[in-house]
Amino acid sequence: MDSYSKRIELILGVAVLLNFLGSACSNSSPSTIPPTASVPLPQQVPTPPAQSLGRMVFGGTLNDPANFEIYKINADGSELTNLTNHPARDMLPAWSPDQNLIAFTSDRDGKTQIYRMNSDGSEVNRLTNDDLEKGILRYSPYLSWSPDGKWIAFTALVNDTPDIFIIKPDGTGLTNLTNDPFSDGVVNWSPDSQRILFNSDRNGAPQIYIMDADGTHVTQLTDTKAAEVPAGWSPDGRQILFYTNRDGNWEIYVMHSDGSAQTRLTDEPAFDNNPAFSPDGERIAFRSNRDGHWQLYLMYSDGSGQHNISDSEAVDNWFWWSPDGTQIYLSSTLGEDTQNLEWSASIINIDGSGRKPFLFGGNVNWRP
Repeated sequence: MDSYSKRIELILGVAVLLNFLGSACSNSSPSTIPPTASVPLPQQVPTPPAQSLGRMVFGGTLNDPANFEIYKINADGSELTNLTNHPARDMLPAWSPDQNLIAFTSDRDGKTQIYRMNSDGSEVNRLTNDDLEKGILRYSPYLSWSPDGKWIAFTALVNDTPDIFIIKPDGTGLTNLTNDPFSDGVVNWSPDSQRILFNSDRNGAPQIYIMDADGTHVTQLTDTKAAEVPAGWSPDGRQILFYTNRDGNWEIYVMHSDGSAQTRLTDEPAFDNNPAFSPDGERIAFRSNRDGHWQLYLMYSDGSGQHNISDSEAVDNWFWWSPDGTQIYLSSTLGEDTQNLEWSASIINIDGSGRKPFLFGGNVNWRP
Protein backbone atom coordinates (compact mmCIF):
# COMPACT_ATOMS: atom_id res chain seq x y z
CA MET A 1 0.00 0.00 0.00
CA ASP A 2 1.45 3.42 -0.91
CA SER A 3 1.86 6.27 1.58
CA TYR A 4 -1.17 8.12 0.24
CA SER A 5 -3.49 5.18 0.85
CA LYS A 6 -2.13 4.67 4.34
CA ARG A 7 -2.73 8.30 5.27
CA ILE A 8 -6.22 8.32 3.89
CA GLU A 9 -7.14 5.10 5.74
CA LEU A 10 -5.64 6.54 8.90
CA ILE A 11 -7.37 9.89 9.02
CA LEU A 12 -10.15 10.27 6.47
CA GLY A 13 -12.20 7.11 6.88
CA VAL A 14 -15.42 8.28 8.50
CA ALA A 15 -17.83 5.85 6.95
CA VAL A 16 -15.53 3.89 4.67
CA LEU A 17 -12.68 3.44 7.15
CA LEU A 18 -14.83 2.36 10.07
CA ASN A 19 -16.96 0.10 7.89
CA PHE A 20 -13.72 -1.62 6.89
CA LEU A 21 -12.29 -1.73 10.41
CA GLY A 22 -15.49 -3.03 11.92
CA SER A 23 -15.86 -5.70 9.29
CA ALA A 24 -12.21 -6.73 9.50
CA CYS A 25 -12.45 -7.20 13.26
CA SER A 26 -15.64 -9.22 13.11
CA ASN A 27 -16.95 -12.07 11.02
CA SER A 28 -18.96 -9.75 8.81
CA SER A 29 -18.10 -9.12 5.19
CA PRO A 30 -16.38 -5.81 4.38
CA SER A 31 -18.96 -3.17 3.51
CA THR A 32 -16.96 -0.65 1.51
CA ILE A 33 -17.56 0.27 -2.12
CA PRO A 34 -14.40 0.18 -4.23
CA PRO A 35 -13.98 3.51 -6.11
CA THR A 36 -14.46 1.77 -9.45
CA ALA A 37 -17.24 -0.59 -8.40
CA SER A 38 -20.32 -0.82 -10.57
CA VAL A 39 -23.39 -0.43 -8.39
CA PRO A 40 -26.53 -1.19 -10.39
CA LEU A 41 -29.61 0.85 -9.58
CA PRO A 42 -33.22 -0.27 -10.02
CA GLN A 43 -35.03 1.22 -12.98
CA GLN A 44 -38.24 1.98 -11.12
CA VAL A 45 -38.69 3.64 -7.76
CA PRO A 46 -41.06 1.82 -5.39
CA THR A 47 -43.35 3.96 -3.31
CA PRO A 48 -41.80 4.81 0.10
CA PRO A 49 -43.81 5.34 3.28
CA ALA A 50 -46.55 7.92 2.81
CA GLN A 51 -45.17 10.39 5.35
CA SER A 52 -41.83 10.78 3.53
CA LEU A 53 -41.23 14.44 2.79
CA GLY A 54 -38.57 16.44 0.99
CA ARG A 55 -36.09 15.87 -1.80
CA MET A 56 -32.79 14.05 -2.19
CA VAL A 57 -29.66 14.41 -4.29
CA PHE A 58 -27.24 11.50 -4.57
CA GLY A 59 -24.58 9.96 -6.77
CA GLY A 60 -25.18 6.73 -8.65
CA THR A 61 -24.90 4.66 -11.83
CA LEU A 62 -28.52 4.46 -12.90
CA ASN A 63 -28.16 4.39 -16.68
CA ASP A 64 -24.59 3.14 -17.13
CA PRO A 65 -22.81 0.99 -14.50
CA ALA A 66 -19.49 2.56 -15.51
CA ASN A 67 -20.65 6.19 -15.40
CA PHE A 68 -21.34 7.96 -12.12
CA GLU A 69 -23.91 10.74 -12.32
CA ILE A 70 -25.69 13.01 -9.87
CA TYR A 71 -29.45 12.69 -9.49
CA LYS A 72 -32.27 14.48 -7.73
CA ILE A 73 -35.52 12.84 -6.67
CA ASN A 74 -38.49 13.62 -4.47
CA ALA A 75 -38.68 11.52 -1.32
CA ASP A 76 -42.00 10.11 -2.52
CA GLY A 77 -40.14 8.56 -5.49
CA SER A 78 -41.32 11.05 -8.12
CA GLU A 79 -39.44 13.34 -10.51
CA LEU A 80 -36.15 11.50 -10.83
CA THR A 81 -33.77 13.89 -12.65
CA ASN A 82 -30.23 13.34 -13.95
CA LEU A 83 -28.55 16.63 -13.08
CA THR A 84 -25.13 16.09 -14.65
CA ASN A 85 -25.63 13.75 -17.65
CA HIS A 86 -21.94 13.79 -18.59
CA PRO A 87 -19.57 10.97 -19.65
CA ALA A 88 -17.18 11.91 -16.81
CA ARG A 89 -17.38 10.58 -13.25
CA ASP A 90 -19.58 13.08 -11.40
CA MET A 91 -19.73 12.09 -7.75
CA LEU A 92 -20.27 12.99 -4.10
CA PRO A 93 -22.79 15.82 -4.31
CA ALA A 94 -23.16 18.23 -1.39
CA TRP A 95 -26.33 20.34 -1.36
CA SER A 96 -26.05 23.91 -0.07
CA PRO A 97 -28.18 24.71 3.00
CA ASP A 98 -30.56 26.89 0.95
CA GLN A 99 -30.82 24.10 -1.69
CA ASN A 100 -29.91 26.49 -4.50
CA LEU A 101 -26.46 25.04 -5.26
CA ILE A 102 -24.80 21.62 -5.38
CA ALA A 103 -21.06 21.11 -4.99
CA PHE A 104 -19.61 17.89 -6.40
CA THR A 105 -16.45 16.27 -7.75
CA SER A 106 -15.81 15.44 -11.40
CA ASP A 107 -12.92 14.39 -13.63
CA ARG A 108 -14.49 16.00 -16.71
CA ASP A 109 -11.41 18.22 -17.22
CA GLY A 110 -8.92 15.39 -16.87
CA LYS A 111 -8.30 15.52 -13.11
CA THR A 112 -10.76 15.25 -10.27
CA GLN A 113 -11.82 18.78 -9.30
CA ILE A 114 -14.55 20.39 -7.23
CA TYR A 115 -17.45 21.88 -9.19
CA ARG A 116 -20.61 23.79 -8.41
CA MET A 117 -23.95 23.87 -10.21
CA ASN A 118 -27.45 25.14 -9.67
CA SER A 119 -29.83 22.66 -8.07
CA ASP A 120 -31.47 22.09 -11.47
CA GLY A 121 -28.11 21.08 -13.01
CA SER A 122 -27.51 24.34 -14.86
CA GLU A 123 -24.49 26.66 -14.79
CA VAL A 124 -21.75 24.17 -13.94
CA ASN A 125 -18.59 25.93 -12.77
CA ARG A 126 -15.24 24.54 -11.69
CA LEU A 127 -14.09 25.84 -8.30
CA THR A 128 -10.63 24.29 -7.93
CA ASN A 129 -7.58 24.14 -10.14
CA ASP A 130 -5.31 21.17 -9.49
CA ASP A 131 -2.03 22.89 -10.39
CA LEU A 132 1.06 20.85 -9.51
CA GLU A 133 3.27 23.93 -9.71
CA LYS A 134 1.26 25.55 -6.92
CA GLY A 135 1.77 22.61 -4.59
CA ILE A 136 -1.84 21.43 -4.37
CA LEU A 137 -1.47 17.91 -5.68
CA ARG A 138 -4.92 16.32 -5.60
CA TYR A 139 -8.28 17.18 -4.10
CA SER A 140 -9.95 14.51 -2.01
CA PRO A 141 -13.69 13.93 -2.46
CA TYR A 142 -14.97 15.05 0.93
CA LEU A 143 -17.14 18.18 0.69
CA SER A 144 -18.97 19.93 3.50
CA TRP A 145 -20.97 23.18 3.32
CA SER A 146 -20.91 25.52 6.27
CA PRO A 147 -24.46 25.79 7.67
CA ASP A 148 -24.62 29.45 6.64
CA GLY A 149 -23.73 28.48 3.07
CA LYS A 150 -20.73 30.81 2.84
CA TRP A 151 -17.98 28.19 2.61
CA ILE A 152 -17.27 24.68 1.35
CA ALA A 153 -14.74 22.67 3.36
CA PHE A 154 -12.77 19.77 1.93
CA THR A 155 -9.50 17.89 2.34
CA ALA A 156 -6.69 18.19 -0.17
CA LEU A 157 -3.32 16.54 -0.46
CA VAL A 158 -0.31 18.82 -0.18
CA ASN A 159 2.95 16.95 -0.57
CA ASP A 160 0.99 13.71 -0.12
CA THR A 161 -0.41 14.82 3.25
CA PRO A 162 -4.10 15.74 3.68
CA ASP A 163 -4.88 19.28 4.83
CA ILE A 164 -8.22 20.99 5.42
CA PHE A 165 -9.20 23.70 2.95
CA ILE A 166 -12.15 26.05 2.58
CA ILE A 167 -13.36 27.84 -0.52
CA LYS A 168 -16.30 30.14 -1.26
CA PRO A 169 -19.07 28.88 -3.56
CA ASP A 170 -17.92 31.31 -6.26
CA GLY A 171 -14.42 29.77 -6.27
CA THR A 172 -12.68 32.57 -4.38
CA GLY A 173 -11.06 32.56 -0.96
CA LEU A 174 -9.24 29.23 -1.23
CA THR A 175 -7.49 28.79 2.14
CA ASN A 176 -5.46 25.98 3.67
CA LEU A 177 -6.63 25.98 7.30
CA THR A 178 -4.20 23.41 8.68
CA ASN A 179 -1.10 23.75 6.45
CA ASP A 180 1.09 21.38 8.41
CA PRO A 181 3.03 18.16 7.68
CA PHE A 182 0.46 16.01 9.53
CA SER A 183 -2.70 14.27 8.38
CA ASP A 184 -5.77 16.43 9.03
CA GLY A 185 -9.30 15.52 8.00
CA VAL A 186 -12.84 14.38 8.90
CA VAL A 187 -14.44 17.84 8.82
CA ASN A 188 -17.61 18.74 10.75
CA TRP A 189 -18.93 22.32 10.85
CA SER A 190 -20.53 23.62 14.04
CA PRO A 191 -24.23 24.55 13.65
CA ASP A 192 -23.35 28.26 13.88
CA SER A 193 -20.62 27.95 11.21
CA GLN A 194 -18.06 29.45 13.60
CA ARG A 195 -16.00 26.33 14.36
CA ILE A 196 -14.73 23.23 12.61
CA LEU A 197 -14.34 19.82 14.21
CA PHE A 198 -11.63 17.58 12.76
CA ASN A 199 -9.10 14.93 13.63
CA SER A 200 -5.34 14.91 13.21
CA ASP A 201 -2.33 12.73 13.97
CA ARG A 202 -0.12 15.73 14.79
CA ASN A 203 0.43 14.40 18.33
CA GLY A 204 0.56 10.69 17.52
CA ALA A 205 -2.65 8.68 17.19
CA PRO A 206 -5.56 10.43 15.41
CA GLN A 207 -7.22 12.70 17.98
CA ILE A 208 -10.15 15.11 17.86
CA TYR A 209 -9.49 18.83 17.52
CA ILE A 210 -11.54 21.97 17.11
CA MET A 211 -10.62 25.27 15.47
CA ASP A 212 -12.26 28.51 14.48
CA ALA A 213 -13.57 28.64 10.92
CA ASP A 214 -10.52 30.67 9.84
CA GLY A 215 -8.10 28.02 11.16
CA THR A 216 -7.13 29.83 14.37
CA HIS A 217 -7.48 28.78 18.01
CA VAL A 218 -6.81 25.08 17.43
CA THR A 219 -7.67 23.07 20.55
CA GLN A 220 -7.18 19.36 21.18
CA LEU A 221 -10.32 17.78 22.68
CA THR A 222 -9.22 14.16 23.16
CA ASP A 223 -5.87 12.88 24.39
CA THR A 224 -5.50 9.11 24.22
CA LYS A 225 -3.30 6.58 22.47
CA ALA A 226 -6.33 5.23 20.61
CA ALA A 227 -7.99 6.40 17.39
CA GLU A 228 -10.63 9.07 18.05
CA VAL A 229 -13.05 9.89 15.22
CA PRO A 230 -15.45 12.87 15.33
CA ALA A 231 -18.95 12.09 14.08
CA GLY A 232 -20.74 15.42 14.37
CA TRP A 233 -22.39 18.04 16.54
CA SER A 234 -25.69 18.04 18.38
CA PRO A 235 -28.17 20.40 16.68
CA ASP A 236 -27.71 22.98 19.45
CA GLY A 237 -23.91 22.84 19.16
CA ARG A 238 -23.40 21.94 22.82
CA GLN A 239 -22.29 18.33 22.36
CA ILE A 240 -20.02 16.37 20.04
CA LEU A 241 -20.52 12.74 19.05
CA PHE A 242 -17.49 10.58 18.40
CA TYR A 243 -16.40 6.96 18.31
CA THR A 244 -13.17 5.47 19.52
CA ASN A 245 -11.33 2.20 20.13
CA ARG A 246 -9.91 3.41 23.45
CA ASP A 247 -11.77 0.55 25.16
CA GLY A 248 -10.32 -2.14 22.91
CA ASN A 249 -13.27 -2.14 20.56
CA TRP A 250 -15.16 0.64 18.80
CA GLU A 251 -17.65 2.38 21.09
CA ILE A 252 -19.71 5.58 20.84
CA TYR A 253 -19.06 8.55 23.10
CA VAL A 254 -20.39 12.05 23.56
CA MET A 255 -18.67 15.09 25.06
CA HIS A 256 -19.28 18.77 25.63
CA SER A 257 -18.10 21.03 22.83
CA ASP A 258 -15.09 22.06 24.94
CA GLY A 259 -13.98 18.41 25.27
CA SER A 260 -15.16 17.94 28.85
CA ALA A 261 -17.54 15.30 30.23
CA GLN A 262 -16.53 12.56 27.79
CA THR A 263 -19.22 9.94 28.29
CA ARG A 264 -19.46 6.43 26.90
CA LEU A 265 -22.91 5.74 25.43
CA THR A 266 -22.46 2.14 24.23
CA ASP A 267 -20.90 -0.68 26.22
CA GLU A 268 -20.89 -3.88 24.19
CA PRO A 269 -18.24 -6.48 23.32
CA ALA A 270 -19.31 -5.88 19.71
CA PHE A 271 -18.33 -2.87 17.62
CA ASP A 272 -20.47 0.28 17.47
CA ASN A 273 -19.70 3.16 15.10
CA ASN A 274 -20.89 5.94 12.78
CA PRO A 275 -23.36 7.66 15.14
CA ALA A 276 -25.56 10.56 13.99
CA PHE A 277 -27.90 12.80 15.97
CA SER A 278 -31.51 13.07 14.83
CA PRO A 279 -32.50 16.55 13.60
CA ASP A 280 -34.07 17.35 16.99
CA GLY A 281 -31.10 15.95 18.92
CA GLU A 282 -33.23 13.56 20.97
CA ARG A 283 -32.03 10.32 19.35
CA ILE A 284 -28.85 8.85 17.93
CA ALA A 285 -28.73 6.34 15.08
CA PHE A 286 -25.65 4.14 14.80
CA ARG A 287 -24.29 0.92 13.37
CA SER A 288 -23.46 -2.17 15.42
CA ASN A 289 -22.57 -5.80 14.75
CA ARG A 290 -23.76 -6.95 18.20
CA ASP A 291 -26.38 -9.19 16.56
CA GLY A 292 -23.86 -10.93 14.31
CA HIS A 293 -23.60 -8.51 11.40
CA TRP A 294 -23.83 -4.76 10.85
CA GLN A 295 -27.32 -3.42 11.53
CA LEU A 296 -28.91 -0.04 12.18
CA TYR A 297 -29.63 0.80 15.81
CA LEU A 298 -31.30 3.65 17.62
CA MET A 299 -30.88 5.05 21.12
CA TYR A 300 -31.82 8.15 23.04
CA SER A 301 -29.18 10.87 23.31
CA ASP A 302 -28.27 9.73 26.83
CA GLY A 303 -27.50 6.19 25.57
CA SER A 304 -30.67 4.56 26.87
CA GLY A 305 -33.12 2.48 24.84
CA GLN A 306 -30.62 0.90 22.45
CA HIS A 307 -32.38 -1.35 19.95
CA ASN A 308 -32.09 -2.75 16.45
CA ILE A 309 -34.53 -1.12 14.03
CA SER A 310 -33.47 -2.78 10.76
CA ASP A 311 -33.40 -6.43 11.90
CA SER A 312 -32.70 -8.11 8.56
CA GLU A 313 -30.20 -10.48 7.00
CA ALA A 314 -28.61 -7.67 5.01
CA VAL A 315 -25.52 -5.75 6.13
CA ASP A 316 -26.38 -2.10 6.75
CA ASN A 317 -23.71 0.28 5.51
CA TRP A 318 -24.71 3.97 5.42
CA PHE A 319 -27.72 5.89 6.56
CA TRP A 320 -29.16 9.42 6.51
CA TRP A 321 -31.90 10.97 8.65
CA SER A 322 -35.01 12.48 7.09
CA PRO A 323 -35.33 16.25 7.69
CA ASP A 324 -38.20 15.74 10.16
CA GLY A 325 -36.44 12.91 12.02
CA THR A 326 -39.23 10.38 11.51
CA GLN A 327 -37.44 8.18 8.96
CA ILE A 328 -34.01 7.01 7.87
CA TYR A 329 -32.63 6.29 4.39
CA LEU A 330 -30.58 3.09 4.66
CA SER A 331 -28.23 1.39 2.22
CA SER A 332 -27.50 -2.32 2.62
CA THR A 333 -25.73 -5.25 1.01
CA LEU A 334 -26.52 -8.95 0.88
CA GLY A 335 -24.15 -11.80 0.10
CA GLU A 336 -20.74 -13.16 1.12
CA ASP A 337 -18.76 -12.51 -2.08
CA THR A 338 -17.52 -8.92 -1.82
CA GLN A 339 -17.22 -8.72 -5.61
CA ASN A 340 -20.83 -9.75 -6.19
CA LEU A 341 -22.81 -8.14 -3.42
CA GLU A 342 -26.48 -7.36 -3.83
CA TRP A 343 -26.87 -3.63 -3.19
CA SER A 344 -30.15 -2.12 -2.05
CA ALA A 345 -31.61 0.91 -0.31
CA SER A 346 -34.75 1.52 1.69
CA ILE A 347 -36.59 4.08 3.78
CA ILE A 348 -37.56 2.95 7.27
CA ASN A 349 -39.57 4.54 10.06
CA ILE A 350 -37.58 5.09 13.25
CA ASP A 351 -39.73 2.55 15.09
CA GLY A 352 -38.57 -0.06 12.55
CA SER A 353 -41.89 -0.23 10.71
CA GLY A 354 -42.82 0.64 7.15
CA ARG A 355 -39.54 -0.37 5.54
CA LYS A 356 -39.88 -0.05 1.78
CA PRO A 357 -37.27 -0.20 -1.01
CA PHE A 358 -35.98 2.99 -2.59
CA LEU A 359 -33.50 4.01 -5.25
CA PHE A 360 -29.92 3.17 -4.28
CA GLY A 361 -27.58 6.14 -4.10
CA GLY A 362 -24.39 7.33 -2.47
CA ASN A 363 -23.65 10.47 -0.46
CA VAL A 364 -27.36 11.12 -0.04
CA ASN A 365 -28.47 14.67 0.88
CA TRP A 366 -32.06 14.65 2.17
CA ARG A 367 -33.60 18.12 2.41
CA PRO A 368 -37.07 19.45 3.34
